[in-house]
Amino acid sequence: MKKVNVKEIKPGMILAEAIRSPKGQILAQPGTPITAQQLLHMSYYGIEALDIQDEEEAIKQYELEAPDDFIGMTQSWRILNSSEFEEFKRAYDKCADKLEKIVNDFVVKKMPLNDKELIDEIKRVFEKHSTGLGIMAMMLNIQEIDMSTYKHSVNVAIISRVCGTWLGITDERELDVLTMCGLYHDIGKALVPQSILTKPEALTPEEFGRMAEHPVLGYNMLSELEIDRRIKLSALQHHERNDGSGYPYGLTKDFISPFAKIIAITDVYDAMTADRVYRAGICPFEVIAQFQREDQSKYDQNVLQVFLKNLAESYIGTGVLLSDNSRGMITMIKRNALASPLVEMDDGSFIDLQERTDLYIRACI
Repeated sequence: MKKVNVKEIKPGMILAEAIRSPKGQILAQPGTPITAQQLLHMSYYGIEALDIQDEEEAIKQYELEAPDDFIGMTQSWRILNSSEFEEFKRAYDKCADKLEKIVNDFVVKKMPLNDKELIDEIKRVFEKHSTGLGIMAMMLNIQEIDMSTYKHSVNVAIISRVCGTWLGITDERELDVLTMCGLYHDIGKALVPQSILTKPEALTPEEFGRMAEHPVLGYNMLSELEIDRRIKLSALQHHERNDGSGYPYGLTKDFISPFAKIIAITDVYDAMTADRVYRAGICPFEVIAQFQREDQSKYDQNVLQVFLKNLAESYIGTGVLLSDNSRGMITMIKRNALASPLVEMDDGSFIDLQERTDLYIRACI
């Protein structure tokens, strides 16, 4: 056991001692993995350090799936069993299959990136489903274990287009370019061994080095094509960070393309919410909390805050499962506490998660 500064604690580390509020209220039990939402709560009480078990594991398993008692008529159940979702899933799979063929033909057969039909397909998916049940809810429910690079790229393309509209981009041509930035941001992974891409365990330093080559590989693949330069730069720079902590070149904010800054955020969001063989996908409010805990110099805050605010508000009216297994519905989002909304419980009472720091959202249901 050792005492660790809250700022240095990563979600998934195991608590060695219970966390208590200044009034003695237990906020988290020993032996449980701490979440980003709980870490945000620590700041409300001015708690600066926590006792952590010596084995500082990264996130291995967030048990966020709803218990059997909650499988009934939840919003997720309604979405998954709706004709709208069935149609969305067919169009989505078609886009992913088409992207895989385009990239494989480009890499293996040296054929041109014939993507106009794919862009048109994504626009139809976006325009048809951007209202009604909501495209972000659709995306959350479409996650699959071991999602392919191509499906991830379609996700990033669609989420980036949504983000672009939230940022006030109205020009269709600009939105199309941003969508293509998402589609091709990971194209360099086509040259990375599949054994590395799908490895469930932590990568060795050598394997990570191979993986970290994909931005340069992608840029080189796209460099001679007559496409918007921002698409090429998004492939190269989507792992760069404003503070210079990213890769492959450690660029700072003045040298990163604005569209690459958007892709950097939507790429991380999709990666964190996706299921993996070694952990369940993290619920959107845990992702919001993790982003809010990041050093503000890491991402473009003009993009990030707009994305997080609209993302949180898109879940108003959504059912949630809290950490004590109680169930409710999000009724209000507070701009100063996006990860801690007001929840109306099944019995009609209300819980303000900013005040009830012993609770957090386990899952959107």
